This record gives sequence, C-alpha cells and structure tokens, in this order.
Amino acid sequence: MCFFGFMDETGVLSNDVAQPYFALGLLRLHDTSRLLQKITAIKAKHKGIIIANSKKEDSKMGELKFSSLKSKKFLPMYQEIIQTCLSYEHFYFSIFIIDKEKVRKQTTVWDTHLRFAKAHIKQHCKDGHQIAILADYLNKPKDGLFFEDEIRKLKQVFNAYMLESDTSAFIQIVDLFIGAIVYRYKNPSNSSKHLNRAPKMQLVQYIEQELNKYTIQNQNTYKGSLKGNFTIFGDKFYFSVYEK
Repeated sequence: MCFFGFMDETGVLSNDVAQPYFALGLLRLHDTSRLLQKITAIKAKHKGIIIANSKKEDSKMGELKFSSLKSKKFLPMYQEIIQTCLSYEHFYFSIFIIDKEKVRKQTTVWDTHLRFAKAHIKQHCKDGHQIAILADYLNKPKDGLFFEDEIRKLKQVFNAYMLESDTSAFIQIVDLFIGAIVYRYKNPSNSSKHLNRAPKMQLVQYIEQELNKYTIQNQNTYKGSLKGNFTIFGDKFYFSVYEK
C-alpha cells in the first residue's frame, strides 16, 4: 500500500534554553481528499461564526498553528478539527520527542535532523509499504545535503518534497499535535488554575480526553496524558508518542 507522509518539527536542535525539547511528527494517510474536505468545511463554518461575533481586526484565522492559539475564539474550531482527525478512518500519527541535552552532537544540526527524520520514517513505514514524504520547509545550510535526496534513499520512500506549511493543511495538523505534546512536556501538571484557562492548555486537555475514547482495546499504553511513552493501536487508528 502507498501512503502520503506529512512531517513537521518543533524546537530547533541547536542549543536554546527556551526550547528544551525537539520533536518530529509524522502523519501517515492513505486517503487525503475526504479528510481535507472535512477540515475545509470546519474552517469555513467557524470563519462565519468568528467574523459574526468578533471585531474585524480579531477575525483573521490564518494558518492552523499551535503557537498561534492565543484566543478562545478559535478554540472550538481547533477542537472540532482535532476530533475530526482522530475519528478519521486509518488515522496514523506518530511523534518522537527528545530532551536536547541528550542529543549526541557527533554531526551538524542539519545532519542530525536528517538522521532523526530517516529513522522516524523507517520506524513507521514497514512491511513493504511505500510512502511519499511531504515535509515542512527548512533552510538547508549551504554545504548541507538536500533533504529530498537523503529521504529518497530509504527503500520505503518513493518521493519526497519540502513545502511551506501554509500550503498544506496536513502539515498544519502535525503542527497542532506536536505543539500540544511538547506543551504538555513543558507543563506536566494541571494544578495551575491560570494555566488551565489558557487556550493552549485547554486544547492539550481536549486531545487527552479524546484519546481516552480509543483506549478500549488492549494494545495501548496510554495513561491519560500526552507526556510519556505510549501507543494506542487499533484496527483503524494509531497514535504514538515515544521518547528517544
């Protein structure tokens, strides 16, 4: 079977105390058109609601990004999109997250990124399946290897392409999930009332609640939090977070 694989990352691999984690997400889909149609309809519906109930300067929706979720006006739209994705048949999402202090700095940041990307693809596209990788665009160092060339060396990959995230709703979906997971790693507790009222934390908690619906099968290690190693694995659903 052939798939599309949408990839995005958060947290630069270089040293930055404000970004202690690096995460790389992969959304694997066989059929994209039906899910895209649903996402587009949700955005159109909520655009009308937001414009009708907001000042003009506050009504811009723009690209779906976890970091941009600063107003509760947009939270219902984000929640509906998340619910639609998680209920979509054969939804397959995986992310690895790493504390950057544990990264072995044997090569350049770019080469390390390529190594992680290739390992993640190999881990989540097996058994003779083929995949085309569409990844969020990153600036390559002048003398660095081309992302597409390196990814196409994998036997599972029949093509690869980098594009701007604003042109792909599915890369934006990956951004929402990896942003939420890293946010939970940075804020592992629900004890702060102020934090619990923040739109970002409310989206994190919403995802956690939605994932509870998919834990009825025995093949899962989910404990109710996006923080930690777990896999939810059913006949038509897969969601995995693992720490490297």
